[in-house]
Amino acid sequence: MSITELRDTLHQFIDKADERFLRMVHSLAEEYTKGNREIIAYRGEKAITKEELYQELKEAEEEIESGDYMTLEEFEKESRQWK
Repeated sequence: MSITELRDTLHQFIDKADERFLRMVHSLAEEYTKGNREIIAYRGEKAITKEELYQELKEAEEEIESGDYMTLEEFEKESRQWK
């Protein structure tokens, strides 16, 4: 089905739909158009949005550029003490 056919079919559904169906489609459309609020991953139970992930990456890059990081050797030494 082409995009044009899909649009036509959806228009037909909407033209004949009852209030319940229209409310469901409306809710779906609103969630879809939230843009950067789109959930793209989960960390445990917490949802992560595109916007949040971008901010985390930006902060991590700034930390690396300022020298605020741990080398692999430092990490291995520290992690041995976790036991």
